[in-house]
Amino acid sequence: MVASGYDVIVIGAGAAGMMAAGQAAQMGARTLLLEKMERPGRKLFISGKGRCNLTNTAPLREFIEHFGRNGRFLRQAFNRYFSPDLMTFFKSQGVSTITERGGRVFPASESALDVVNALERYCTQAGANLRLNTAVERLEMLDARLTGVAIYQAVLPAKAVIIATGGASYPGTGSTGDGYRLAEAAGHTLVPIRPALVPLTTAGNAAQKCQGLSLRNAAVSVWVAGKKTDQAFGEMLFTHFGVSGPIILTLSRNIVDALQAKQKVQISIDLKPAL
Repeated sequence: MVASGYDVIVIGAGAAGMMAAGQAAQMGARTLLLEKMERPGRKLFISGKGRCNLTNTAPLREFIEHFGRNGRFLRQAFNRYFSPDLMTFFKSQGVSTITERGGRVFPASESALDVVNALERYCTQAGANLRLNTAVERLEMLDARLTGVAIYQAVLPAKAVIIATGGASYPGTGSTGDGYRLAEAAGHTLVPIRPALVPLTTAGNAAQKCQGLSLRNAAVSVWVAGKKTDQAFGEMLFTHFGVSGPIILTLSRNIVDALQAKQKVQISIDLKPAL
């Protein structure tokens, strides 16, 4: 640690944390990136079945629509840095990209590891100090002002802290909801979390009988309390527990909300929507 502490401490060395630490260090801030796992980018490494779907080439308006009702919150950020900027960034880091059906962008190598390595290299070469196996226990506050972070048997002073711990979606990769706890303890109000972008468990055994079957151009409709509420077209697959795949994950957020409201939810699958 530098004698007077850090200008910026970033908690969480996923994609957002590494990018934030790199940007801060690049602008001259004394930056520390803390990661509780043994290596950075654990969840990023398994994303896109190990291929890492970096972004999408959809226009801004269409892109934001996929984030639901609160998507407009992202408009100002995306106006400053959007998918073409991200692809340019990765190209500058030696990661060329390819665009596949539906505008999905992947590294040309089809390896998520290349993306993780590029982000780690970027933030450390920019001057950020990366410390692994270091969990943050709490944010240090004094008179409602943040002064640093507490780790095991130590306090690290900082002028600013960026929480980039992700959600609570995959504990095995480090996503255990730490950021919510840290933010709430610092006085922030939290919106209750719930699953989103998740596979679906289905009743009966129809899906199980089709386990392993993948569909490329299917149309899936969602019916809530007898009314059609949503639809998506693209790829899906049947699993031993139900259904998954890109369009199922896209539809899952609204399905989860309906189920939590104790509403009856059904999905219908059109195997040949063009006919």
